[in-house]
Amino acid sequence: MTNYRRGYNAELKAVHILEQAGYEAIRTARSGGKFDVVAVGAAGVRLIQVKRLQDTRGLNRIEEDALEELSFLSVPASVSREVWIWVDGQGFMRQKAL
Repeated sequence: MTNYRRGYNAELKAVHILEQAGYEAIRTARSGGKFDVVAVGAAGVRLIQVKRLQDTRGLNRIEEDALEELSFLSVPASVSREVWIWVDGQGFMRQKAL
């Protein structure tokens, strides 16, 4: 399986989790933007960058880099910027919001 496909699968899992939590969620296919998934619900809007790793090596660095990148984006107070990190064989290990 290609890296693209593995990342795609992690994004689909994020969409499923969000839908189960009552959000309308979509994957922003090949957007090239900062976010892979957009979710809208009663609690607000969630803009999510999904990262996929083969193992936990580098987990903290990847999380820090992604959060720093998102910190420069201005969004309304009701919108969260989030990083979700999927580790193969373990699922989502981190879900962090700014």
